[in-house]
Amino acid sequence: MMNSPKARVDVAINAYGKPYQTAITLLTLMKHSHQWINKIYFVEEARQPEPPNFKFIFDHFGDKIVYYKPNVWLWTKNVKFDFLLNFKRYRHAVRYQYAWEKSDQKYLLVIHNDVYFKSDLVGEYINGIGDASGIGSIGQCWVCPAREAGLCDSERYTQYKPDYQELMQLATTYPQARTGEYKLVVDRAAPWPLPECRLNEYVAMIDLEKTRKDTMPVGKGAAFGAYDRLDVGVKWFADMNNAGHSFKHFNYDPYATHSWISLQNAGHNALFNKELYRYEESVALQVLKDEFNIVPS
Repeated sequence: MMNSPKARVDVAINAYGKPYQTAITLLTLMKHSHQWINKIYFVEEARQPEPPNFKFIFDHFGDKIVYYKPNVWLWTKNVKFDFLLNFKRYRHAVRYQYAWEKSDQKYLLVIHNDVYFKSDLVGEYINGIGDASGIGSIGQCWVCPAREAGLCDSERYTQYKPDYQELMQLATTYPQARTGEYKLVVDRAAPWPLPECRLNEYVAMIDLEKTRKDTMPVGKGAAFGAYDRLDVGVKWFADMNNAGHSFKHFNYDPYATHSWISLQNAGHNALFNKELYRYEESVALQVLKDEFNIVPS
């Protein structure tokens, strides 16, 4: 009886600060899911909030790491002029894009650098993705007027397709944190998927074999990591759905915790609060020592 070959996954992680949380992310991931993982594409953002201390991570993982540092720092800004995306120097500065283009595996696991893996989420994703083009937590439903109105959620996002007028009326009736921006970001001709809908990039797995042909620079779709419309991945998700791709919602909470120290589900906040940043890093450093016996030099 032949053993079926194991699915192979490359990992894409962009690091802006948080070296100790970054280390915990990769160490807990590999602890539980190493059998699925081929390479870790580690992109160090062109600017850092403090002098970087990632070397101990590279030393630990060795040739498992593919390191890249772009020349350009986009962070949460989009490329202003689309023609610049014809040049790799700019295109590879878009979050996760370097890994997207360089990976030779079927799947790309996109993760934030403040995740704590509790068990083999990658195996669950591989078993659960089926015919979908991606799997993970779908939608920022907690700030969506359609969810507030009881019309839509992560499992039903393909069933509720309002036209532009209905969506804008919904935003007026059930205002949320970002509904004031809808007039600026919603495409009148294609208002679905809704503005808060995306494959949340904290911990998501994408089938590259299916989506590459429809994603730039090969296809017409936006880059997965483009900060277009309201948030990272929103434009890509809309482009993929409207090109006929489907996505599987998976509640990863039993398997992984995003922003595991402060539990704010927005590690972004720590980058603007030095005390919170230092606290989170101190907790991660202690876990590095206690759980993994690693003392960064």
